[in-house]
Amino acid sequence: MRLKSFFSILAGAALIFSACSPEEYEMGAKTYVSDDLVEGIAYTVTPDANDPNTIHLTSLIKGATPLWVTPSGPSQKTTLDLALPFAGEYSVTFGASTPAGPVYGEPYTFKVETNNFAMLEDPIWANLAGGVGKSRKWVPIDKNFGIGRCSGPVMYMSHTDVKNDGSNITDLMIGSANWAPNWDPGIQSWLIPADDPYFLSYITFGLDAVKGCTVELHRVAASGTTDATGTFNLNVSDPKRPVISFYGGTYSLHNEGFDDVCSNYTNDIKIIECTPYLLQVATMRTNSEGPWWLVWNFISEEAYNDPSIIPTEDPGLLQPAEVQQPVIEDLATKLFTTEINGVTYVGNEARFLINDEEPYDWTWWNGGSAAWESVVKGQYGSSWAPVADASIADYELVLSSTADGYKWDDGTNAGKLAIEDGKLKFMDADGNPVEITVLTATGDKRTVEVKGSEFTVMACDVTSSFQMGVPATTNDKGAVDSYLCANLNYKPIATGPTGPTEIKVDNSKVQILFGDGNPDRLRLQFYNPWGGGDAGWPIDITKVKLKKNQTLKIQYKVLSGITWNEGATPKTVIMDNNIGNAWEDDCYNLAHAVAFDTAEGAVQTVSVTNTTGATVTYEGSSCICIGIQNKGLATVAATEDGQPDVKVEIISMTIE
Repeated sequence: MRLKSFFSILAGAALIFSACSPEEYEMGAKTYVSDDLVEGIAYTVTPDANDPNTIHLTSLIKGATPLWVTPSGPSQKTTLDLALPFAGEYSVTFGASTPAGPVYGEPYTFKVETNNFAMLEDPIWANLAGGVGKSRKWVPIDKNFGIGRCSGPVMYMSHTDVKNDGSNITDLMIGSANWAPNWDPGIQSWLIPADDPYFLSYITFGLDAVKGCTVELHRVAASGTTDATGTFNLNVSDPKRPVISFYGGTYSLHNEGFDDVCSNYTNDIKIIECTPYLLQVATMRTNSEGPWWLVWNFISEEAYNDPSIIPTEDPGLLQPAEVQQPVIEDLATKLFTTEINGVTYVGNEARFLINDEEPYDWTWWNGGSAAWESVVKGQYGSSWAPVADASIADYELVLSSTADGYKWDDGTNAGKLAIEDGKLKFMDADGNPVEITVLTATGDKRTVEVKGSEFTVMACDVTSSFQMGVPATTNDKGAVDSYLCANLNYKPIATGPTGPTEIKVDNSKVQILFGDGNPDRLRLQFYNPWGGGDAGWPIDITKVKLKKNQTLKIQYKVLSGITWNEGATPKTVIMDNNIGNAWEDDCYNLAHAVAFDTAEGAVQTVSVTNTTGATVTYEGSSCICIGIQNKGLATVAATEDGQPDVKVEIISMTIE
């Protein structure tokens, strides 16, 4: 019999459950030890009476979140069922959350005596692995096969808008109708070039009546070749959200350059499309560039060798629309349309400033939606989209219409301008083409320059933006299918005074808690995308957007519940995942940490300034908490269930 144990993912699960970032589960008041967490006392593992391949797991502990590690991945449910189609030996590990952190018992091993191939009736099993007694080999997509909205091995997809349509849907489900990439880079020399050895890699899934669910991995990289054989578990308990986990040293196939981009390539990997010829899986980016879905694209070996087997009548086969170059009707008129105090008129001069929040972008043709779409979407500061140089603040482009024709002036150079076929053509005084540089963004690994003599106008609207770009890539038919664009704003002619933006706070919903269940970590929590908001958050997190150099300021006071030691000099600080990204006790060493006034009823003022060089948002990606340094400095009143019995009042929250 095979022993399908899961020690390999236990360490990863412990990291997930015990992270020092905000709470995701209930801390029990009782402290458990490993010997307490045994089968029959703390939990039960029971085969179904009618189907022994269905295993019922039940937690018997009270007042704490159960922490399961199972063949189908980790879970925090009180009860759950495992569907195990193949005979063999399996194990589950049971843990519990405690004030001291997660505690796990020893793995419990059990046997499944028979195969139950009826559990493989979901078509995804046959699509992925060919069927019982068969296997299917998958290779990275290296060109446009007309499927999956892709023309290369990897795509990018917003984790806060998986349909890429402004609906802000975050629930990622299988099926091309349920998601859309925000960027298909195709084959890029700086990302995964055409000659990358990764394209010689493959992964094979099999369904063997004796060996079970098998995986054969062959990855070729510049550093060498990796070969591994192991097993996989496909969890289709929720058919709309299937996930796959890898064991025995195997993992979800990906390019070597992305090894450190995502921290998880083994456990509960989302399958978002699976047909007999197309496989797409999504892994979450976890490096310093921030969360984002990476979509890995594979084609079956048989379809790669003979694309004609892909049925054209299959609704899952996406026939990409031909590139339609952007057309701005009556561009010359729109270009010189100006707004003054809400009233528009057509003048003879237009002045443009670089959009300091989103100074540049790549705009690509999405053949699936037949539309030009943004790539960066505000995610500046990454290795591939560095922050624009500070000089953008001084850039101004002036276009004018005179009796002698159109003119341009950027403060450094000037000349003639032609407006033809949706393009701006920059020339010197003699009418010769001249290259202008609109902006430069310099990073550690890449420099982006938006420059050229001929720019295609992608958008022109005085009430929103002006976007012009130079060709970045062309498709196999020679058509430009992406542009590197400068994002400009019309310079306002008249404006009114502005002041701080107030964020309303519902004091009744401010969460006062001990971080990670540790009584030395007193926190006030306003938002946590990882859980805890069942009763609603005290603020509208969509309103919290910090432009570069803007400051988030919160004023509050403690009404009761903290008794400070004599001579205590505590600090207080705003903690988040965008700026500083530090937690107790390191957060109190941050530059924006300030002294806490221990006088009774004193008003505390904490603030944090966005120094990242780009706009930061919080929805779905960062918590907002206030830390109050109580460790060794104060006695904090607590309720019977171990939560802080502290009263506070939030006076104001502003962005200025």
